[in-house]
Amino acid sequence: MDINEHIGKKLQEQRKKARLTLEQVSGALHVTYQQVQKYEAGKNKIPIDKLYDYACLFQLPIQYFFEGVSELFSEESKIDGVCLPHKNDHHLNLLLAESDPVDEFLIRKTLGELDNEIKIFCVHDDLQITNFLKRKNPVFPKPDLIFLDLVIAKRRGYSIVSEIKRDITIQDIPIVIVANSVCGEDLIRAYKSGIASFICKSAHHDKMKKDLSTCIQYWGHVVVLPSAAWKKV
Repeated sequence: MDINEHIGKKLQEQRKKARLTLEQVSGALHVTYQQVQKYEAGKNKIPIDKLYDYACLFQLPIQYFFEGVSELFSEESKIDGVCLPHKNDHHLNLLLAESDPVDEFLIRKTLGELDNEIKIFCVHDDLQITNFLKRKNPVFPKPDLIFLDLVIAKRRGYSIVSEIKRDITIQDIPIVIVANSVCGEDLIRAYKSGIASFICKSAHHDKMKKDLSTCIQYWGHVVVLPSAAWKKV
């Protein structure tokens, strides 16, 4: 049971306790009775203003509908059938798309020095990116994150980013552009194409290590990646 079903069950219990029909509740809330059914079944998330109307209708504090919600979740936070990873889960599957072999070596070396378990698969042009992502490589799992070289991204006018974002099977993977330098036009166009962030490679190893460490810390520890949704309960 997720939180919408939990609230829906309480809505239905109170409606039946008050001996009200779906039509009577729908009239009081100014929604269709079909919508009331969906709220009670947990199929639709109820807006907070409608939940307030329910609370007024049944003369209950709005907190009543959230009683017992904490019991729905385990230590791993089960939300909508998704098992979110523990905060100490350092593992990250990274697809590195890098056109320059020297830069590839430096990025691999720098990431290898970080205190994170990072599994890296590298491709070298836009065709290899799409082939890798769409073939569902059995050896390397679906990436949690893509590091995309600006040189590759700019080929064919950022069409590789657009192609990824149009494909419903891979469009949820965050894309980080990695560049040697940046101009305003590239920056704006990259973000408009759908990337998640843009970072510049530093010529100094310590600075590059610090920047990549911050980036990996953010994507691997701070945010909940879309890949969490693949770990079904």
